[in-house]
Parts: sequence; C-alpha cells; structure tokens
Amino acid sequence: MLAGITVNAGIYFVSAFQSRGTSLRCWLQAFSDKAAPVFLTILSTILGLIPFLSDGPQEAFWFDFAVGTMAGLVFSVLGLLILLPAFLLPRRFRRRQTGDIQK
Repeated sequence: MLAGITVNAGIYFVSAFQSRGTSLRCWLQAFSDKAAPVFLTILSTILGLIPFLSDGPQEAFWFDFAVGTMAGLVFSVLGLLILLPAFLLPRRFRRRQTGDIQK
C-alpha cells in the first residue's frame, strides 16, 4: 500500500512535468498543479489509520501496520519534495546543456 501510493504520486508528478517542458519553472508549475491531490491522498491515508493506534502496542498486527505505514507516508512526502526533483532536474539540465533534447 505504501509503495503504491508513493510510486503513483511520483508518476503523477513526473508525467505532469514531462508534458510541460524541462525547466525548473515547468517543474514548479507541475508540482503546484498536482500537489493538492497527492498530499490529500497521503493525509487521508494517515488519518484513516489513526483508529488502529487506539488499542496500543498490545494489538500486535494492526498497531505495527498503522505506525509503519504512517511513518513511511511521512517520509515519502520528504522523498517527493526533495529526492524526486533532485534526481529528475539535473538529468534534464544535462541534456539541455549538451543539446540532446528530443522534441
């Protein structure tokens, strides 16, 4: 579940970015257009798992499932905000500098 939400969010951002162009401005536009649905999905999943925390650690499976998934989703936000642009944008700028951009 965690990997599916995170990978789909990344694909959502990358496809919006690729349809606009290759500049940093295009990335910021794509991000601002697509950020609300992605973060609402992550937030609703985190809020939906809160009831599983009520039984505490004595409930072996559901408590661990909820804590692990919620923590993973919080860290996936960092990945979407920091790592995805860090890996995607330099590749685009290298292509632009070398003249290998396919149109």
